[in-house]
Amino acid sequence: LIDISCVERLNVSGKGGKESTIIDLLPTASRNTKPLFDLEIKNGIKPIRIEIKKQKNLQWFDIRKYHNLSQEDREIVLLFINHGKHGIDLIAAIQLGSFLDFVLSKADLKEFGWSAECIKKAHALTRPDQYPKLQFKAGLRVRDLINEHRELFQVIYESQ
Repeated sequence: LIDISCVERLNVSGKGGKESTIIDLLPTASRNTKPLFDLEIKNGIKPIRIEIKKQKNLQWFDIRKYHNLSQEDREIVLLFINHGKHGIDLIAAIQLGSFLDFVLSKADLKEFGWSAECIKKAHALTRPDQYPKLQFKAGLRVRDLINEHRELFQVIYESQ
């Protein structure tokens, strides 16, 4: 599903999600504009939905979107693409539900907004149905999280 042969030539630095560049890593994916995912791979059985998260380390999440997720939404794959001075240096994946279960269980992340209560309040305050472009962000140092809890993630690529 992921073509890592093109990792070294992709420039994902700078602002923005870079989905149009990152899609080169996922040649069978099609772009999507859903609130919870960017790409979809149709494999004949059940589509694989992918949310791209690209950053050096500190990633901002619009947590209001995570209120009352369906089981199907919990199966969305978060694809973390971390980069440094010399391009992409880490690609790791985890299902959204597993990711949320873990970060919401960490007491040290609560102060950054990672709690079920905060997600519920963020959803209620921002009303995605009425204000779809309004966001409510919580930060997380994703590279650090992956390095500290590698057992939770499928590491797909790591530069030497």
